[in-house]
Amino acid sequence: MKRYLCLALALLICMLFLPLMAGTNLFSQPQGQSPSPTKPEDTFLLLDEADGKVLTVSAYDYLCGAVAAEMPPSFHTEALKAQAVAAYTGAYRKREQQKASPDPSLQGAYFTVNTAQKEGYIPKEQAQAQWGDSFSAAWERIEAAVKEVSGKLLVYEGEPILAVYHAISGGVTETAGVYWGNDVAYLQSVESPGDTLAPEYQTQVSFGAADLQSALLTAFPDLTLPEDTAAWFGEAQLSPAGTVTSIAVGSGTLSGRQIREALGLRSANFSILAADGVFTFTVKGYGHGVGMSQYGADYMARQGTKWQDILTHYYKGASILSVEEQAAAVSSGVSA
Repeated sequence: MKRYLCLALALLICMLFLPLMAGTNLFSQPQGQSPSPTKPEDTFLLLDEADGKVLTVSAYDYLCGAVAAEMPPSFHTEALKAQAVAAYTGAYRKREQQKASPDPSLQGAYFTVNTAQKEGYIPKEQAQAQWGDSFSAAWERIEAAVKEVSGKLLVYEGEPILAVYHAISGGVTETAGVYWGNDVAYLQSVESPGDTLAPEYQTQVSFGAADLQSALLTAFPDLTLPEDTAAWFGEAQLSPAGTVTSIAVGSGTLSGRQIREALGLRSANFSILAADGVFTFTVKGYGHGVGMSQYGADYMARQGTKWQDILTHYYKGASILSVEEQAAAVSSGVSA
């Protein structure tokens, strides 16, 4: 027994002094090496209009939640990838703008979302509660798409683009200049034939004269409408993409966008039929019509088009770079 005790004591002494003999410490990095640097996490600060709280989410979680909120998970995987890149580009651009010139109304956030209205972003738990039994398969598809395009940006002349998108165009997307009044080189009209096959591509909504008058005068108090309802609207002027650019309304002239917003129409691509005191608006598409059409992207993907080609189709002249490539291009003064 005494022999075994001696052996145990010798082994213990060796274990205690061996690190010192080797010139190292069991609880430190090896000499001559510094700890591995930790890359700052790619995060976004979101002001949730639903409750006024600022959410801090990783880029990965944001993209999954943005795709879940903005595009049906049943869409083709290549369309989901295109949506993820557009969403990341928009968020990245807004983050850079807020860091350079913060907007106090955002309370330190980079941009707003509304989780209650599913606008811009929803957290995973909310999607799970809303989708029920279909959640697992749907979320898996979204995650797969996001992982493949993580960190990819749409860039024009070295800067992240204004990557706007909409649900359905009128078969041709609209220019930024027509809808917002400011021309943007990469937001020009392009063909989007798949949109005409989308559900509710064309819809109708009717207003009685009294309801229409109330809505118009609420939005435009200086407007006057003649007694003859048949004379309320003149002939509409249209853009090549079909957007109403201007139309005489009573004593004034309004844009299609103004009428859309006043009446809650699905788009500014519409025609009006007046009969027996009832005004019927026939509307094509859904949304402002500028940038990527989501249903158009899904159609292109189902025809075999890859996400890169979907994006460069809708955002003319834009390039696709990684965050690292974009930063290197900016630092070297090279425009992508």
